[in-house]
Amino acid sequence: MENIFYFPRIGKNYETKGFNNIKLLVLGESHYCGDRGKCEVCGVSSKRKDCNNFTIRVVEDGFLSYKKGEGKFEDWMRTFTRFTNVLLGDQANNDALHEFWDSIIFYNYVQSSTTSPRVPPTQEQFEESEIAFFEVLNQYTPDLIIVWGYRLWDNLGNGRWGEERILDDPNQRFYYYKIAEKEIPAFPIYHPSTSKFGYDTTKYLKEVIRLVQSKKNS
Repeated sequence: MENIFYFPRIGKNYETKGFNNIKLLVLGESHYCGDRGKCEVCGVSSKRKDCNNFTIRVVEDGFLSYKKGEGKFEDWMRTFTRFTNVLLGDQANNDALHEFWDSIIFYNYVQSSTTSPRVPPTQEQFEESEIAFFEVLNQYTPDLIIVWGYRLWDNLGNGRWGEERILDDPNQRFYYYKIAEKEIPAFPIYHPSTSKFGYDTTKYLKEVIRLVQSKKNS
């Protein structure tokens, strides 16, 4: 995977049992780095040598460590907690939360950082990250991709629209990426950090997971 700069965080149970017996890829958008203008390498800090593990550290050393009672709380962690709760349909206890994140892949699409959480990636950054995205799909062959945010959704690589309609929303459909003989469905949600994302999304997430399970078992 030579074009990937920020390695995905692979849950320890992803390959064996996954989440509800499917291999789920949760796709975030980008990282930001306050040292971006000072550092020749696009990563966390000019003082660190493991910039490639930024995504892994965010999940493991940041979010999950805090949930274990280690480390300090940071505002961005609300996004991960909120997403977990909405997908599971209830406020997850620590066991359920850790089990979920140990069952999935989390990967940030854009492979170079922005300078602030309020600075969006450029069109060039999105385009330069497409090859790495397809490398992840080829390597880990997920059964379903859940995409955080419509800005990212509008900038993903080319695939094809599916014909399914998800529940009562005629605009909610899968978008498929073909990898070898497998077509991988992607489904967008409002970014979990925004006020538009809430428990009204739960039924759609449960339905797309059910549809993928049905296809896998047919």
